[in-house]
Amino acid sequence: MIKAFSLRQRLLWWMAVPLLAFVLLDAWASYHAALATAQKAFDRLLVTAAHSLGDMIRLERGELQVSMPHAALELYAGDVRPDLRVQPGRSPLLYRVGFLNGEFLAGDANLAPYAGLPPVDAAYAARLQFYDSQVDGAPARFVALWQPVESAEGMRYVVVQVGEFSAYRYAMGQSILWDTLLRQGGLLVLLLATLWGVATVALRPLRQLARAVAQRRPEDVDVLQASGAPQEVQPLLQAFNGLLDRMRQAQQRQQRFVADASHQLRTPLAVLQLHAEAGLHGDVPAQEALRSIHATTQRTGRVVHQLLMWNRMHADAAARAQPDAVVDLHATLQAVAVELSPLLARKQLDFGLDAPETVAQWRGAPWMVEEVLKNLLTNAIEHTPEHGALGMRLQAAEQQGRAGWVLQVWDSGPGLAPAVAHALFTPFVTGGGQGVGLGLAICRDLAQACGGSLEVVNATVPETGVRARLWLPEI
Repeated sequence: MIKAFSLRQRLLWWMAVPLLAFVLLDAWASYHAALATAQKAFDRLLVTAAHSLGDMIRLERGELQVSMPHAALELYAGDVRPDLRVQPGRSPLLYRVGFLNGEFLAGDANLAPYAGLPPVDAAYAARLQFYDSQVDGAPARFVALWQPVESAEGMRYVVVQVGEFSAYRYAMGQSILWDTLLRQGGLLVLLLATLWGVATVALRPLRQLARAVAQRRPEDVDVLQASGAPQEVQPLLQAFNGLLDRMRQAQQRQQRFVADASHQLRTPLAVLQLHAEAGLHGDVPAQEALRSIHATTQRTGRVVHQLLMWNRMHADAAARAQPDAVVDLHATLQAVAVELSPLLARKQLDFGLDAPETVAQWRGAPWMVEEVLKNLLTNAIEHTPEHGALGMRLQAAEQQGRAGWVLQVWDSGPGLAPAVAHALFTPFVTGGGQGVGLGLAICRDLAQACGGSLEVVNATVPETGVRARLWLPEI
């Protein structure tokens, strides 16, 4: 058994997955944007510290002296963190001052000197160069500033190198990243919880509909009220109400069928009982009673057969909707005529079969066409006087622009009575003691199920009798 899925859970998954992807994408973009911002900010601090250090270079007793200004150190004093692996005693700010030839002047002598002359940076209006290096195995970011100074030998040029460990910058970017993830993660959880509550409220009409359907009695097939339902539920309610309407029609048709069938069978069963009692009591000769019982049994058998066919017509929807064979109409006419030949011979009727030599085919269930032809030919035999003429014809014909075939059954009987002609295809309608019963109603439904149509009319003067025409579409 397949487990039913939850609309709320599916809605949350469909919302959570793209939202989570958006959160991660936004966090990634925020991290890189924050890292880029931190790079620019810290680079500007490095340049500021380098200028401050360059301004502190002075000539004392014939030698250049450099001292690190406290203002530069204070820029980094609040950023020292134990997880950045800075060696004890080392300042968070790295610096070295040297001459252009690499000669050391001040600062950290272990730092590699900057080789060459820094290029002119238009953004800072000075000769400086940013570069990355390694200090004690850790990545560091440096700026090299070209600074002219007054020395004992005259004007000389030095390179001020100021740097910091890159871990400070990455720590700031990661801090912004985690703050963003925590904030947006909380918003995502809050949003999903809100969606869960909204979905619960929105799906309440479906639960109410389910309770209304569960509380119904089996015989209650009235339509459900759809006025207060949400717009999205309206198509489902309309489709369900359509199903209920079809079920109500089928229920009414079944009830009518049972009532009509019981009415049709009540009379022949009563007649059979009367014939049997008359024969048993000696009111009529036994042979005459048996002949009456035999005739009544034949009529009753035909009624039962028609009732079964009528029930099959309305129950076997799959067979009517799914054609499954190519039917040779010429062979079908011959088979029906052969099957009913004893009835033709009993009344010594002049039967004719008129069919073209060309191949006439139709695709569908063979029993449908055979049943229509049997009913039509049986009616023709019943209403044709002894030694009369009747027959079947097969002709090509178009109907509403579609090519097809007409299978006609004709007789030379008295024709349709006015009392019967107006309700020819209504089940169980009779007139003047000679009724159509179920036969033509079954034929009409079978013809429609075959994709065709059935027409039963009186012959035109000077001919007499009935012309029943079954039209079927060509393959």
